[in-house]
This record gives sequence, C-alpha cells and structure tokens, in this order.
Amino acid sequence: MNSDMSLAGLSLFALVPLFLTGAVLVWFAGARLAGYADTISQRSGIGQATIGVILLGAVTSLPEITTTSVAVISDNPRMAVNNLVGGVAFQVVVIALADLFVGKNALTSMVPGPRVMLNAAVSIVLLVLVALGVMVGDWELWGIGVGFFPVLTATTYLLCLWRLGRSVSSRGWTPEALPEVDRQEEAPSELSNARLFGVTVTAAVLICAGGTLVTLAAEGMAEQTGTDTGVMGLTLLAFATSLPELSTAIAAVRIRRVELAIGDILGGNMFDVTLVLLIDILAAGPLVLNQVDRSAMVAVLLGILLTMLVLIGLLERRNKAMLRMGYDSIAVLVAYSAGLAAILGGAFAE
Repeated sequence: MNSDMSLAGLSLFALVPLFLTGAVLVWFAGARLAGYADTISQRSGIGQATIGVILLGAVTSLPEITTTSVAVISDNPRMAVNNLVGGVAFQVVVIALADLFVGKNALTSMVPGPRVMLNAAVSIVLLVLVALGVMVGDWELWGIGVGFFPVLTATTYLLCLWRLGRSVSSRGWTPEALPEVDRQEEAPSELSNARLFGVTVTAAVLICAGGTLVTLAAEGMAEQTGTDTGVMGLTLLAFATSLPELSTAIAAVRIRRVELAIGDILGGNMFDVTLVLLIDILAAGPLVLNQVDRSAMVAVLLGILLTMLVLIGLLERRNKAMLRMGYDSIAVLVAYSAGLAAILGGAFAE
C-alpha cells in the first residue's frame, strides 16, 4: 500500500470516527442531490429517468470513482473491484429499502413507462460482460495493459447511454393504469441557475471528499483487524459508497419522484460497472479481471439476480404484499442476505 496515503498507522479508535465522518459527508451531500436534480429536471424539461441516469447516476457514483482510484493507487485493485461489484448489489437493495417510504403502493408499480426497465436491462447486460471476463479470462489489447472485456463494457455503456438519451417512442410499452399517487408538488426553487450549479458542484466535492476518507479508513481498519481487503470492499466499503444512492432515493421517493429514485440507482450501477476499465488503466501488474477471486464473481452474479428481480417487479406491477413492501422488494432483501452470507461464509472458510 502507498504509505503516503495509508491510515493503517492509526488506531481503530481513530479510524472508526474518520470512517463515520466520511460516511456522514457522503450522506449529507447525497440527500440534497435529489432536490437539486428535481429542480434541474423541471427547469431543463429533461425527464426524471434521464436526469436520474445522467446526473444523479454519475454524481452519486463519485464515491466509487474516488474509492476505486484511491484503492488502486494504494495497490489494492482487488479491493477496488470488490467495492464496485459489492456496491452494485447493495444499491439494488436500496430500491427495496426505498419501498418502505412509498406508502400504500409498491415502488415498482408506480413507474409510468419503459425507460427505467431499459436501464435495468442495460445494467444486466453490463454485469454479464464482466462475469464473462472473469469466467473465460481477459486478454490484453494493443499491449497497453488494458483488457478486452473492460473496453467492451465501457463501449456498450456509451452506446446504450446514447440510445437511452433519445426519446422513447410513444408507440412503445405503456401501462394500462397507474396507481393513484399523491404527488407532492414543492414550491419552485428560488435558487438562480448559477447558484444551483454551485450547490450541485459543492455536493459533488463533499461526496468525493467523503468517499476518499471512507476508503482510506476502511483499508486501515482492514489492516488493523486482519480482515481481508476484498471482504472489506464487498461489505463495509460497498455500504459506505452506496450512501448517496440511499439518501437520494429516500429523498426522491418522499417527494414522489419514483423515476428519479430508481433511475439514479440503476444509472449509477451502469456507470459503476464501467469503472473496471479505470482500474485496469490505473493498476500495474496483471489484468484486473484475472486477479479477482470467487467472492467477486458471486457478487457479480448476485447483482444480476437482484436487478432481474427488480425488472420482474417493474413488468408485473403488483401492489403491496406485506411489511409495507412489494413481493419484488422482499425477494431482493432475501436474495441479498443469502448471497452475502454465502460470500462471507466462503471467505472466512478459506
């Protein structure tokens, strides 16, 4: 690990407060992004799902960018990959958790059109490409230390983003009926466009700072406790870097911006998967997909499964089942708990 960036010399009593401070920064800034994004959506005329994918999806992925870069610079590429794939799985769980704040209707029954479903489908495609790269083995392109599958994943993401940015045909799939939604119309923001830009950038900077702090603190905690850095990336770090998605999703659901909430999470997942290319570019040594272990592979497959469950919920559009949650949300929580238990059980058994 790069000694200039390591916090491993600090005690746990110092590392835990640092980790919590970074997490609070990420949560605080992320909670305000939903309101800023909603204002931008209203002023620009861009749909909630598109804003969720492009703006919220990218900005709330800043912790993943910073944690990935810091982990690779600290000579921890495996932790970087595990953080990404673990975060993708946990961020789908955020959709299930946001379901608790909807009210009488299931979250996935309130989506009015196909764009969010397309986001889910693209997320699955990108995860499958990464899984293939791990299973069959990656190979270097052009002798520059970058693998074929990360490049293919990033290229696919850009092409899909371009297609998703185009208007969905009015002749496409539309629901026959939508549940009654008590949409809360907030008073128009008094922020000028310049100030709106400023506070959005400030929130992004706070997220970057918090993401860097939680990464360094998590690495230090892993060394102090003897925990494998890959396991730390799949669990504690994945949770911390998912805090922006959690806070923005809850904030968006509370003001009944459902497309914004789900679009943020799925858009962030799409973006996060492409960061494997960034790891390949920054990391020295073998191609990164050839370095990951079985737990990362299980996390990728778990992310595919969870996204499929959400997609099924979006297609089925079933209302509440129990515990203030739809069947799909309950299935996501059960599957994630089982998958995480399998990952941790396998890691500690080795």
